[in-house]
Amino acid sequence: MHRRSDDGRGPSLVERISDRLAEAGFRSPIHRMRLKGRFPLKLLGVPEDPVPGDADRGARLMAGRLYHGGYGVALATGALDLREAPGPWRRWVHGWGWLRDAAAHPPANAAEAQRIETLARRWLERFPDYDTEAWAPDLTGRRIMMALAHAPLLIPRHDHVHRSAVLNAIARWTRHLDQVVKRMPDGPARRDAVAGLFAGALLIPGQDDRLARAEALLAHACGELLAAGNAPPLELAALGDTLLLLAACHAARGARVSSAVAGGLERVRARLAALLMGDGMPAPWHGGQPSPAQMARLGIAPDDSALAQDPGGYVRLTGGSCVVVMDASPPPSLRQTKAPHASTLAFVMSDGAVPVIVSCGGAFRSAPEGLAPLALPDVLADALRATAAHSTLVLDDCNSTRLTPAAGRRSVGVEEVAVELRRLPQGTLVEAVHDGYRGRFGLLHQRRLWLAADGSDLRGEDRLLPASGVRRLIGGEAVPVAVRFHLAPGAVASLTEDGSGALIRIAGARPRDAVAWSFRARLPPGFRLSIDESVTVDWQGEVRATRQLVLLGAVSRAEPPALAWALRRQSRR
Repeated sequence: MHRRSDDGRGPSLVERISDRLAEAGFRSPIHRMRLKGRFPLKLLGVPEDPVPGDADRGARLMAGRLYHGGYGVALATGALDLREAPGPWRRWVHGWGWLRDAAAHPPANAAEAQRIETLARRWLERFPDYDTEAWAPDLTGRRIMMALAHAPLLIPRHDHVHRSAVLNAIARWTRHLDQVVKRMPDGPARRDAVAGLFAGALLIPGQDDRLARAEALLAHACGELLAAGNAPPLELAALGDTLLLLAACHAARGARVSSAVAGGLERVRARLAALLMGDGMPAPWHGGQPSPAQMARLGIAPDDSALAQDPGGYVRLTGGSCVVVMDASPPPSLRQTKAPHASTLAFVMSDGAVPVIVSCGGAFRSAPEGLAPLALPDVLADALRATAAHSTLVLDDCNSTRLTPAAGRRSVGVEEVAVELRRLPQGTLVEAVHDGYRGRFGLLHQRRLWLAADGSDLRGEDRLLPASGVRRLIGGEAVPVAVRFHLAPGAVASLTEDGSGALIRIAGARPRDAVAWSFRARLPPGFRLSIDESVTVDWQGEVRATRQLVLLGAVSRAEPPALAWALRRQSRR
């Protein structure tokens, strides 16, 4: 049984008041006193950043332009706190992601090297003390990690005053995070803050007590994401990159990698491996996909071991060359990911390296400085999160879970998912039920999937079950229902003569990879099968037109029919 980790509400009144009081405290002279301490004279090591920056942005930086995401200012004169600047640009500036980009296009001469020093000096002079945005905990954590990993670019040997200012700033940021992270809610921001605290405590001399606390916090932060039912692949990969950098911090110090870092990396790799489809990429669950380079950097390879058979809140079925993954949990909370999808009980399927059944994609990409929105229209970005953008049942064109936080009241949607998985010699059967439509329609969605051991036959059944103890019922009124099967880009589908099936042909990267599958449905009275338009969005944001099979009809609560269907492989050359 998978239960929702929160009720979908935004911060409570008490939490908002607490945040304001903390904000006032961080601006006080008392907090500035807490940040004082012994000035570090050196770092205990300089880690090698395992994540490459953007060489194009680095080249612009060396040319005197602070440019990111289509927005830029002059490096020498542009303000670093422009409110009209896009959010991703401001976060890149305050998180010092430009250091990573500069390393991807190293200075060619003393003048270019001076530009990096000048930019760091300007930032330190502009934000010497707490600032709500510039000192945001996650950005402060990233800033510490970037300053440590790229210290040779940042701290010239000839300028001892600037060197002292940078080292003292890193120490003060670390002390600030030591005060802040204890009250932060779980989520990506806290993970970045804790990682920065851990890196600072590891490489600044005399921080052994702080390091022990930071390691415990890091273990909790990693466990919190990995314990979540259906952790988004983007968040898993972002955590993996952070842990790679922390492992490099240990190596720079000549220390053995801590159990928190080593164990976290092992679990991230196992979870991502469990979500891989036949093309070596996870489906874009809850936001989008990591890039192929990121997956390679983390060393993620297909893994059908026992560990991969327990992919958290997802269910993985394998048979022959066929892989099926189903989302079997309530959506993650807004504290866990920027873009949870209403995808409960949706599935994706691949045959070898060829995707067959997909979702429409996600609206975010993985960027070195954090998750970044793709250049998509807002309407499309929102639509990608909808239940209709996934291969599952949709009742009355409503999302199975509300996708925006509910102010002061419980959100409408999936609270619990019951799952039963049985592995037999003949194949694997999964049966799952979610309650996302219980409150609005008095119905539960049950989905059964059975995959043959040789992977040639996938059978499914979608059923709406009357929920007991529900006051708001749909009675005898018919409610529209659709079961959608989004086809991979390049798929060609044609209906059979009787209208209850379709033939699907999909070309692979090589002629011998081409596959053909037949789809058949047992259509209750009043139902029909259609082939409609659809789209998919890949990890780079490319939008491609495709098709979808849709079972359409209407149901009443009194006698909701079972919608049975089957996908059978016809050929594989």
